This record gives sequence, structure tokens and C-alpha cells, in this order.
Amino acid sequence: MAEAVFEGVFACTRMLPAIGLRRACAICLSILFLCGLCYSRSRDTAGASFSIDLDKPFAEVLSAVSDVAHSGSIKGTFEYRDEEQLNGAQFEEKSQLFPAWSGPGKVLYKVRAKTLSPSHFLNSNDVGTVAVRFVVQELSANSTRLFIDAVFIENARHHGHPSDGYVETCEFGEIGKRLKDRDRVQTQVAAGEQLSPGHESSSRSDTSPPENEPKVNPATSSATAPVEVVDSARLADLQRVIGEQRTLLASESAKLDQMEAQARQLRTSEFVRVKADRAELKSLPYAHARVVEALARGQEVTVLSKSTYWYQVRSEDGKEGWISHALLEVQP
Repeated sequence: MAEAVFEGVFACTRMLPAIGLRRACAICLSILFLCGLCYSRSRDTAGASFSIDLDKPFAEVLSAVSDVAHSGSIKGTFEYRDEEQLNGAQFEEKSQLFPAWSGPGKVLYKVRAKTLSPSHFLNSNDVGTVAVRFVVQELSANSTRLFIDAVFIENARHHGHPSDGYVETCEFGEIGKRLKDRDRVQTQVAAGEQLSPGHESSSRSDTSPPENEPKVNPATSSATAPVEVVDSARLADLQRVIGEQRTLLASESAKLDQMEAQARQLRTSEFVRVKADRAELKSLPYAHARVVEALARGQEVTVLSKSTYWYQVRSEDGKEGWISHALLEVQP
């Protein structure tokens, strides 16, 4: 895209003697303006806002990410207060809503169209599309890097609004749950295998040999010793594997708990009050939206979500709506 812009501007400079300085400048400005429309999103680079290194194999992380990408919902954002997520999301292998990813790794997308002013996207006050991008990179045999990025693109102006970080955090929380479930299953399987040798040994020791089977003297026979050595070595190996899995599970649980704590902090309610003589509580974040009720100066409201220009609030009588941030002030 940048090369095309440079070629267009360079062509204008070559035509300067023929078309004149003013017309050449006008053409150049038109080229830059059109390019600005294509790249007017807040995130005009391929970098992701959320990244984490996991002590997990690439295939295991990719499987969990794929499950979340196909889940049909986007966590951490909603259209209306009584909702907890955006449903109706579609998995996509490619998306034009993000700049092309130039780095290594497997890229997956999840998209939800026709979304009205979704929460936790900065300055979102229109109808558009919410998209989440996942990038999974293999660092080593047991180490994987995960990138998550979310953006809201308006339908009318094609303007992009980045997430405040809560969407990416909640999406990783879903991935973390799947990784923990996988670890739990593996631990249970390993524990089941550990019980098998001991169970078999105890059942053999409690059972007398058949009458027709000749008895073997352990002092003179060397057949039983190798079996005991093999069972002991296998048991030690299984115990080592279980210990490693428990360590990994504890590490991932700590990371997930940290992310969940950050998520709770982002959703902590904030109390403000009306500073204007009259403030209209709107049904939607638009100046001409239906008025829910009129608030008086000094009245307290609870902030449910916010953008640059509008706050979604709950009044003292329990009514919810949108109000311009210019009409509110933080309590001293």
C-alpha cells in the first residue's frame, strides 16, 4: 500500500509541468486522503495489544485457541447491559479488518457483524463489526507465544476503535480454561496408569496359585526380580510425569488468576454525579436518541461502561441509559 502511495505522488511530480502546481497538489492530497480512509483505524500496524508466553507445546495451544475461535461468541464485550458477551460470532481464516500479519505463526479470526456500540472499545458509538485476531507462534518444543487483538470497525466511516484490553483478557481466560481442562485430564489419565501396576501386584499377592501350578521358590528363582524392577521403574517415571504436570498446571493457574484479577479490576464500578442543571439519560449513545429520564444537578449515577463521549450509567432509581460525559463529574 505504501509503495502505491509513493508511486502515485511520484507520478504527480512528473506531470507537474503539464498540469500545474495547484492541480498536482490537489491530486496528491486526494491520494493521501483515500489512503487515510483505508487506514483510518486506531491500530494501523500489525502488532497485537495482548501477548503471553505459555509453557505449552504449539499443537496444544493451537487446539485450545481453535476451540475458542469456533465458539460462536466474543467474551469481554456486549451491546446491552444485561448481556455478558457477543453471540453470533463466526470463525474466519482471513479478515480484512486487521493489517496483514507479517510475522510467523498460525493466524485465526473471529468476527461478529452488525454490532451496536459494543462495550470496552474506545469511542465506539455506531454500528459496525467486532473482530478478534489470534496468532499462535511456536518458540520451542514446549513453549508457545500467543497474541490476541480485538477491534471494532464502524460501518459508516470504516473507522477503527481498539479494545481497552478487557476483550483480549477475557478471550485468553477462555483459552486458559481449555488448557487447564486438558492438563486435568492428562493428570487423571497418568494417575490411573499409576494405580494399574500396584493394583495388579496386590491382586496377584492376595491370590494363591492354582493347585495344578507348581510353586516357585523366590530364593531360587530369578524370574520375579526383573518384573519387580520394571514395575518400579515405570512407577517412578509416571510419578515424575505427574509431578511435572502439576508444576505446569500450577504455573498456568497462577497466570490465569492474574488475568482474571485484572479483568475484575477493569469492571469495577465508578460513581459520578451530574454537574449540569439538567442532564438527559438517553436510550442509546446518540444525541437524538429517546430520553429515558432527566437527571438533576448533583444526582449520583453508577458508571457501567464508558467511551470518550458517552457513559452508560445507572441512576439512583435503577434506570439505565447513556449520558454525555461532559454533563458528569467525578465525586470529590
